[in-house]
Amino acid sequence: MTGARPATGGGHPPSPPLPGPGNDNTIARATLIGPTVQAGSIHGGVHVHAPPAATLLPRQLPPAPAAFTDRETDIDFLASAIEKLPDYAVRVVVLSGEGGIGKTTLANRLLHLLAGQYPGGQLYKDLRGYAPEGPAGTGEALHWLLRSLLPTAQATSVQETAGWWRSATAAQHDRPVSILLDNACSGTQVRDLLPGGAGHLVVATSRHLLPELAPVGAIHHVVGPFDRAAAHTYLIRCLGGPRVAREPDAAGRLLRDCGGSPMAIALAVTQLAADPTRTLADVTDPAPAHAPHPSPGRQETPVSGALDQAYASLAPNTPPAVAYRRLGPTFAVDFDVPFAAAVCNLPLPDADDALRELNRCHLIELLTEDPARGRVYRFHDLARAHARARAAQEAPPGEAGEVLRRAVDFYLAATTEAERLLTRTHRRLRRDYVYPPDPIGFSDETAALAWLQAQQHNLLPAARAAGAGGLDRTTWQLSHATWPLLRSSHDFNLWFAIHDLGTTAARRSGDGEAETELLNTWGIGLRAAGRFEEARSKFGTVLQLARGRGDRHTEAQALHELGSVELHDNRLAKAEKLLCQAHTLRTELFRTSQSQLDQDTFRRAVALTESVLGETHLARGNPAEAIAVLTTAWTSLTEIGDRLDAARTQAWLARAHTAAGNTARGEEDGLLAVTACDTAGSDRWRARSRELLAHTLQESGRPGPARTLCQEAIAIYARISPRDKERVQHYLQGLV
Repeated sequence: MTGARPATGGGHPPSPPLPGPGNDNTIARATLIGPTVQAGSIHGGVHVHAPPAATLLPRQLPPAPAAFTDRETDIDFLASAIEKLPDYAVRVVVLSGEGGIGKTTLANRLLHLLAGQYPGGQLYKDLRGYAPEGPAGTGEALHWLLRSLLPTAQATSVQETAGWWRSATAAQHDRPVSILLDNACSGTQVRDLLPGGAGHLVVATSRHLLPELAPVGAIHHVVGPFDRAAAHTYLIRCLGGPRVAREPDAAGRLLRDCGGSPMAIALAVTQLAADPTRTLADVTDPAPAHAPHPSPGRQETPVSGALDQAYASLAPNTPPAVAYRRLGPTFAVDFDVPFAAAVCNLPLPDADDALRELNRCHLIELLTEDPARGRVYRFHDLARAHARARAAQEAPPGEAGEVLRRAVDFYLAATTEAERLLTRTHRRLRRDYVYPPDPIGFSDETAALAWLQAQQHNLLPAARAAGAGGLDRTTWQLSHATWPLLRSSHDFNLWFAIHDLGTTAARRSGDGEAETELLNTWGIGLRAAGRFEEARSKFGTVLQLARGRGDRHTEAQALHELGSVELHDNRLAKAEKLLCQAHTLRTELFRTSQSQLDQDTFRRAVALTESVLGETHLARGNPAEAIAVLTTAWTSLTEIGDRLDAARTQAWLARAHTAAGNTARGEEDGLLAVTACDTAGSDRWRARSRELLAHTLQESGRPGPARTLCQEAIAIYARISPRDKERVQHYLQGLV
């Protein structure tokens, strides 16, 4: 038997047929979807197994550089020094040096060479220590690292994320990981991200020495420029010996101008490699007269001149030149072809060609090939500063505002497209575009969620940029559209920050409906994080605003959410009162609704309130009332096709039957709820349904099967919630 059972007119969902004469209790293999359970009569152990979620070994380092020159001495020194560090601690290496000197390339090469010693995977995080928009926050970086190892992790605070990150890495004592923390601006930024346990390797790059890491025994290595011989070897390797030999003086001037900077040399040789007829002297001459000089205060290094030369080699106002000038000032941490096409107002093929050309010229870097986004690029921080300087001096009037608008319109349109595919019951609010981009065209819900997850680090910068640019409607609309990502990831740092921006923007723009909707989803996040008092405040404001403008739909929602807060905070009498008020109002809205869509929406809303109300009745010791209301809710949710909510309602219905003395029915419904939750795919309810069934089996005198279910629940909770894992572990210790 799989999934939920069809509803009938009886008092409760029907029981399956018992095995016996004339009853076939087998399951045809061709019809299996997900885990199954045959529940006719239950004897002995109870095991409901679903395939664990596949977790790919993280391999996040950029590709190893093909033209790696002159760092053999550094590699040998670092590898030897790392080997001498004690294996009972986390090994830390700091590579410092000026911008463009090759720190990231050296670190990347080192970690690729040592990959076999760190079988737990290779993690990468750009800390953006020198980015114009500021460094990555601790919460963002911890969330990224933790979810690289545990994709389903749902921590509720920065502190919990940090603790979980250390615990998760400490548990990998036999499979240590290597981590590249790129562009750190301080030792504190790195120290807050160190893994737990022993044997892991962390390599940080920075323009500073990071003395704060000395107490953890870090190896500090200053990366210097290429010496003349090595730089000459690199030049020959890239351009060929005969070509360099024809112009020995020009080659010498080129290397002198580049100052031993690998980035500057790479920019120069790229221009020469693109045109075999071009002389080396061409790239050592002063930049053309039309090339603007760097803006005052910008770091003057050999890279600056090389960037000027590389940019000047692009034909003016061609797609690559325009893309460089337009993408530099945007808020995006990294960017892909659809984003570039939208920002630059180019067809996708032209945008793809432009980015490939910029990458070939070393003006942007290829970061990764992402399954959800395609080719993903980024600026070196020096190149981004250079591109912004070019935009400030060359862009025609009004281009900066257009670029911002096109950039935020792209994220708003794509996020809204994903939202409407993933959360069809989410209230539809207005969307305003000036430059509506071509739709992403997600193939299905999986593709839409994968895109949101891959863009997670760009969404908050997009909202911040919209807010800073005075685009209040876009700010709150983008906040509203992130709902499916927040609901699935429980990234509370993003949840609270983007809702703060969104509600403020909605209030400024005078949109009361948007403000109440965002306050409501903000409160849901606060409740999920266990911050009940703050959640009460948000929902209380929603209730006040809704009643002030006669919005009965939102009033009912606020009452429901307030009741849920009180239930979670164990204030049961107050919870029951609020939920009964919500149920009365939602039932009235359902009965007076005109369209089929409204009827389905309000019927589901009524059922959800009944489900929470049934849980409250059960907690107050009223199982008969709980059975009645949970049965009604289960029937409605099953008929509507809401598989997950029907499954979790059935899990509570099983507990209510047990509390009423019908343990056989409690076991039967509990097993079916476990199967339904597994099929619905929610890790939280896969674990919770097992936990609830374990209580039922323990109460019926069967501690052995109860222990098995607890252990399965703990294994699932270990990937998503330390607090829930600890609760079940504590319960398991008390089983006899």
